[in-house]
Amino acid sequence: MPTQEEFEKKARRFPTLEPTRDRFYDMALNLLRDGYEIEAYILFLATWNFAGFRYVLTQFNLDSFRKTISEINPVFARLSHQNFRDASFEDARLCEDIEEIYAKLREVVKQTGAVKIMHLRNPNLFVMWDTGIRSIFKIKNRASPEDYISFLKKMKKEFGSIRWEDRERTFAKAIDQYNYVEEADKKKLKEARHGN
Repeated sequence: MPTQEEFEKKARRFPTLEPTRDRFYDMALNLLRDGYEIEAYILFLATWNFAGFRYVLTQFNLDSFRKTISEINPVFARLSHQNFRDASFEDARLCEDIEEIYAKLREVVKQTGAVKIMHLRNPNLFVMWDTGIRSIFKIKNRASPEDYISFLKKMKKEFGSIRWEDRERTFAKAIDQYNYVEEADKKKLKEARHGN
């Protein structure tokens, strides 16, 4: 578990590692707020999940994607008041809703893309992941809905005592930023060891 100082330092270092893509995050949020929901999701996937999205894109059906989004929007609406700090990931109803959204999105944009969209739709509740972050927390790459709930529980345990008062980034986003920097640091250390 990181200290408050370690968490803040790593979370705030994130924009220096990803200055351009960090701005695309804000653009996607603005598109979503302005009512361009599908465009926001596509921009976010194309910039923050490009490694996986390029494979999905060859068979991507925009109409099917729109239909999936339409089906899960009522579930998103039920969760709109939820935030990571206060959410109980032991609550069966909450977990069922999260699992339903994740399962339906995973069918069209895989496990990383699903969570990216979930976070963009509710940046207060959903912590993002990718292959590297799943690896850090020993979660299999082809993650199930239950794996995502388990991840959220781990994030709660790991970061539950951290205070975060930034108005520009939600606590869930700060956790993602910390995890991203942590994974980048571990990767850099591993490369340095193999280079010596």
